Amino acid sequence: MKLEDMVMVVENHKGTETNFLLELTDYMGEILGLWGDGYVVENIAGSIDELYGTKKGETDWSELYIAANKSIHASFCTGEAQLRGFLAGNFNDGEWSFDEGRCSRDCLAVLRMYNMKPDGQPLFPYLHYERLEHSFHVGEVLRNMNGNDYRVLAALSPQNLLLMAQKDSQIIVGRGVQFYGRYPKDERPDSDSMVTGIEWDHGVYLGNDITKIDFDILKQEYGEPGRMESVYDLREKVRGDFWLQKNVEMKEGLPGRVRNAARDCLENTFGTHEPEVFAKMLDRGMYDGMYGPREEQKKISGQLR
Repeated sequence: MKLEDMVMVVENHKGTETNFLLELTDYMGEILGLWGDGYVVENIAGSIDELYGTKKGETDWSELYIAANKSIHASFCTGEAQLRGFLAGNFNDGEWSFDEGRCSRDCLAVLRMYNMKPDGQPLFPYLHYERLEHSFHVGEVLRNMNGNDYRVLAALSPQNLLLMAQKDSQIIVGRGVQFYGRYPKDERPDSDSMVTGIEWDHGVYLGNDITKIDFDILKQEYGEPGRMESVYDLREKVRGDFWLQKNVEMKEGLPGRVRNAARDCLENTFGTHEPEVFAKMLDRGMYDGMYGPREEQKKISGQLR
């Protein structure tokens, strides 16, 4: 069972609150069934729909009122931090208690996986971290060991990932990303004790406006150098280098001296700053020597104009 599949339940009876954890089938079958046939079925269905809204972030808690002095508040768990807060009573008003006996057995197993006792305190004094082999891919959602989720936007290299935080859409370059398994020290890891997640050496935070990010520079800075196995690989590398400078030259808002410096760099390196001329020279193999003689480039550049 996954942590996100647990339902956190707060039962309020005459102002006294009781917390417990249930899997969805237990919540529907046992908790809602306590109020018998006298409760309107439509209200129960509406409450379940509202409960799923907590999973989508549309609402914090679903509410089910049984009587004037009895109600149920429930929410799918969204992460470790929220679960610890629930076990500590951070979501309660007034007198409360946690009833371990009313919890689903699978939920108690999840607590053990995340090294928590029913009061939210650590269950084991020491945890072991083991590096696991994992190939990261675009679109994958990863959770770090702090309980935060990140979607992979690009794998710049095997260990450098472009990530988007699910919580606030922050764009981050994770450098040195590794995949780990965590389990109690001196125990054999299994599905009931191991939690997997990522850690990285350093994070470069780029904000949450993706339109302001220069992906060519990210690839150059954090990407893995491509293997030059043919002349076509070389030409693609040359093409990327040209446009890296050309984008600077064309970028509005930069000081004129910066754009002029980029144009000079294009002229000195490629013999031209004009994309059409560059493309013809590239196709004719003028850069296949990494790079060709400058004077020869300028001569042909003049002819192509």
